[in-house]
Amino acid sequence: MSKWKFAITLLITSFCVGLFLVITIKPEPLRDALIFFPIDPNATFEESTSRIQFQAMEDEDEYTLDWTVTSVLNQDAYLRQDVSLLFEDGYLKDTLSTWKENTSTIQMEKDIKSDDSGNYRVVTFHHAELHYPNDEIKSAQKLSFDQLYVIDSPLSPLHAFRIPETEEEKESKRILDYIIKQQQDYDWDSLFDYYNLPKDGYLRIALTDLVLYEEKPLPGLTQEKTAQFLGGLWEGLYKHYVLGITKQDGTTVSPVGSTVPVILVPKSADHFFVLFRTSDGEPIQLLQTLQN
Repeated sequence: MSKWKFAITLLITSFCVGLFLVITIKPEPLRDALIFFPIDPNATFEESTSRIQFQAMEDEDEYTLDWTVTSVLNQDAYLRQDVSLLFEDGYLKDTLSTWKENTSTIQMEKDIKSDDSGNYRVVTFHHAELHYPNDEIKSAQKLSFDQLYVIDSPLSPLHAFRIPETEEEKESKRILDYIIKQQQDYDWDSLFDYYNLPKDGYLRIALTDLVLYEEKPLPGLTQEKTAQFLGGLWEGLYKHYVLGITKQDGTTVSPVGSTVPVILVPKSADHFFVLFRTSDGEPIQLLQTLQN
């Protein structure tokens, strides 16, 4: 074979191999939906944990946090999906989410850099979609939560704690909690005014406090209806918050920097509002209704 024929053959072969790789190697698609189905009483989570830990100091002002999420269902599911949100001092710091097919287990981890004192709260929705014969689909779900205080004070070395032990830690926690609560209460009151909602007509629950209602029902709801509400809430939050927030002008922005969503529970408990602000301060309102 002449050198020219050999070169042409090699070129054609390389092109075919390249084309084959382009066609067959595709990136994992982004799953753009988390769907709630009736709860499966036979599917339970053997493990569901969120963890935020102080990992290392980069320099005198900067440090790294280790953020981990683990969940294990008692059986393989058609689809496993976890969505985790990390808030710093009442604002969304970052998100973690993934989905896997035909598995029971999900593990996620991410390093987060930060500086100065802060209160970090992680809330995670662990979800499973189970398929049965005759097109029957059911869900399993669980919430997990963790929080950490990091104190950067000129009077002591940079350190972190979950539960304060010393008087200094108790005072640092008290100050941080007070500042965050004052800011949240002011912001929530202004959102009520903006949307003309009666302040005494709704119970306010921060998204980071929802884990309290896994073992007890929301006011006006049964435990079964509460589970339905939580599943529907996270279905909506994933679509309208985690994947991007649609503003009034139709543009979509990242949720990072937005405020902790507050869930408004009315006395009738037949509809729920979710209120928050984008990173640039625009108010956002979501509405969820409960089906009978």
